[in-house]
Amino acid sequence: MKNSIIYPLFLFASFFAACNSDDETPTGSGIDYEGYTLLWSDEFDSDISSSNWNFEIGNGTDYGLPPGWGNNEKQLYTDSQNNANIQPDGEGASVLAITARLESNGRYTSSKLTTQGKQSFRFGRIEARIKVPEGRGLWPAFWLLGENITEVDWPGCGEIDIMEVIGHAPEVVHSSAHYTNSENKVESNTKSLTATENLSDDYHIYRLDWTPTEMIYSLDGIEVNQVAIEEDMKEFLRPHYLIFNVAVGGNWPGDPDQTTSFPQRMLIDWVRVYSKDGLNAPAIPPLDIDEETLGQLSNDLALFAFNGSLSQFSGISLKAFGGGGEPDITTSDIAVDGDSSLMLSYPGGSWGGAFFELDPTIDASQYASGTLVFSLHKPAELSDIEIKLESVATAASLFLKDYSGVDVGNGFLEYRIPISDFTGSGLDLKDLKIPFALWNPVDASGEYLVGVILLDNIYIE
Repeated sequence: MKNSIIYPLFLFASFFAACNSDDETPTGSGIDYEGYTLLWSDEFDSDISSSNWNFEIGNGTDYGLPPGWGNNEKQLYTDSQNNANIQPDGEGASVLAITARLESNGRYTSSKLTTQGKQSFRFGRIEARIKVPEGRGLWPAFWLLGENITEVDWPGCGEIDIMEVIGHAPEVVHSSAHYTNSENKVESNTKSLTATENLSDDYHIYRLDWTPTEMIYSLDGIEVNQVAIEEDMKEFLRPHYLIFNVAVGGNWPGDPDQTTSFPQRMLIDWVRVYSKDGLNAPAIPPLDIDEETLGQLSNDLALFAFNGSLSQFSGISLKAFGGGGEPDITTSDIAVDGDSSLMLSYPGGSWGGAFFELDPTIDASQYASGTLVFSLHKPAELSDIEIKLESVATAASLFLKDYSGVDVGNGFLEYRIPISDFTGSGLDLKDLKIPFALWNPVDASGEYLVGVILLDNIYIE
């Protein structure tokens, strides 16, 4: 899972551990490894412990994210026992059950539990015994985020995905690391392992062995991914907290369909963290906000895309974001307003876009009957691109293919979209945060476009 944010400040416990060979087996009580010390565990043998776990609630907007937790997910997270509880496993023990449901009102509900502010870890053998759900549109995960997310946001905080399984391919486990590289872009290292069985049929042990130099992910002792911690990956030298959740829908798994049955449960038998005896861990590196913040570009650069005489928006910044498909951004002297336009060079291969963000947000309700105007100089291969506006709590997307442009010279087409087209999709203008965004250009075959788009003369009339 990516870019799930929560904001309270907190103290933390930092534990130190290193990895051991995967052929070791637990001894005694089943929680001991030779040369390791068990630092912390939750065996889920009583109520969900408030000393260990928080519930993140809602659709993401309470945590600074657009609706859908930044991934267009469909579920509302709750703290209801209908969605998360301790229940018997049928063999005399108990497990944590996270249950995704389709409610009578047509909404999906689920739960997301984190140890943020309560338990955090730096290095170690971190593992859990889990039985995942199955079905199109389901997205169970066991993962970690850096506790400095309150300071640097995602992915500068670092994200470690020990286990993600996409419900329509329940035999495949995906393990990843996400971070900000030296160019202030998202860097991802993801590998997958196809198991010899359906992972939803039984419990399996998903493990991270994390040292100051590498992270090794495994399924039942079989390596899934190995990530070397390079110089520009300081995110993974800092403490992280744990997360369990089951998402429904989203950019990756797609939405449930008629084949998906509900309710669906992820069952967690236990989660454990070990330290390596005698490990001499390095100091936690200082945080460099500028170096580890994603996609923040010059505020002056943002102004090249907007109408120069109207000056409708102040305090605006420009950001590029994506999973490798975010554009490189500079200026071009081909323009229709002033001397320059904004040049967005999309690399293709993955999702991504550019967006303008207001700080502070504005009340744009006076534009409810107005028109969004912008000009694009686009390659012939471009078939469609998402146009998106966001307030703090709501967002609305439209698609360029549904509108026609008018030639305004220099190769630009001017588009005029009624603001009501956005508000009719649920956008609340009272706290407008993102007055314009361009996401995910595609060609006629639906593949992510490799190409250059010039953007100019944005305004609302």
